Amino acid sequence: MSRLVVAKNTAWILLDNFVSLALSFVVTMLVARYLGPEQFGLFSYAFATASIFAIVGHLGLDGLVVREFKLRPEENETILGTVFNLKLIAYAVAAAALMLYACLAHAGDPTAIALFGFAALMILFSSTGALNAWFQARSENLYPSMASIVSKAVMAVLKLSAIAMAGGVVLFAAANAAGAAIAFASTYAFFRWRGGLPILKWKSSGREARRLMGEGALLFLAAAFTTIYLKIGQVMLQWMSTPDALGNYAVAALLSETIYILPIAITTAVFPYLIHSYNRSAAEFDQHLQLLFDLLVILGFLGILGVIFVADPIIGIVFGEEYDRVYGLLSILSLAIPFMFLRAALNRWIVITRLSAINVVIQAIGAVLNIALGLLLIPRFGAEGAAVATVVSYGFATYGALVFSSQTRPLFVAMSRSLLQPWAALYRLWRFGQSYSERRNSV
Repeated sequence: MSRLVVAKNTAWILLDNFVSLALSFVVTMLVARYLGPEQFGLFSYAFATASIFAIVGHLGLDGLVVREFKLRPEENETILGTVFNLKLIAYAVAAAALMLYACLAHAGDPTAIALFGFAALMILFSSTGALNAWFQARSENLYPSMASIVSKAVMAVLKLSAIAMAGGVVLFAAANAAGAAIAFASTYAFFRWRGGLPILKWKSSGREARRLMGEGALLFLAAAFTTIYLKIGQVMLQWMSTPDALGNYAVAALLSETIYILPIAITTAVFPYLIHSYNRSAAEFDQHLQLLFDLLVILGFLGILGVIFVADPIIGIVFGEEYDRVYGLLSILSLAIPFMFLRAALNRWIVITRLSAINVVIQAIGAVLNIALGLLLIPRFGAEGAAVATVVSYGFATYGALVFSSQTRPLFVAMSRSLLQPWAALYRLWRFGQSYSERRNSV
């Protein structure tokens, strides 16, 4: 795969994520100011809980399916149909389980149950993963990016309309569900336009399902534990702290998560290229992985600096006095940015090397560590305690724990080169850019 193709795919994914970042910030700011910390906290809690339940639909297949599409293009229809059906069933189970939780935990609170109802609908429309993988394998990220931009723009318009209509918090949940439905419909429309078979002609294979589920099981468990220690803080704050603390933490968490779209965009674009280099030679793969770590760490450090020096006055102006704790919480959460960025690359490495078992253990320890620290810190420090628990558990699960296994220790060393010597990381990136320019000029 040429670097030009990688660059084009990265550009489209970055455009999608830039639009998402801009819309997310503006809409989150307006919605948070309109609803206030208590209502916004309830809204965020419902969808954070939905994210934990929705991980059932991940099944560990997302990155795995990209690899399968590339290795077995003649079986694409069978792979696609099998994965889609598996995800649809899993998401249906997740949505039903979410509603059961809502009815048991919030009996007698119709507003909370309505929020969870729309969150469940959003889960049901989350089956685009198989289609996105199909586009990624063909290096056609333009189309899912366009579908994502359309859906997020419509979602933003709906939320702004709800504010203009002085609507209640439930309308904002309905906008989220509508955005998910539009994302699914538009992604499928692009899939058909690019020559994909109609959904009724997709094939499904029980044998293929068992094979994929078997290989994806460990990836699924790792993804589940990762989601738990990212989202469990809001759930614990709902039950262990005040509505004001939950609302402030929810805004800080959303702002920190918007930054995470950048490494996802980069690693998604280069994933097929990493697979190619892995199949060519171990030395080439290690070199490219080191460069990817270098790039992500430098961007992560820039993210921390941006939060420290830019976020304070902006947050005070756009969110208002009710959210006076957001900057402090975001400053704590920003310390996890380099590890969040490295995690995106680590996930791709795990899929390529098929070393899922170790990852499950690491992520399980990270989830347990987050919950244990939350139980210890939240009663005493509130939202700040939840933020510290998230940073510590994320840093351990992404970086620190890699030192304990001989199979992951080379990754620990490579990440350490980037984290502890950022100037050397910059130099390696500069040398790579120079080398690439020289090769282009010599052609």
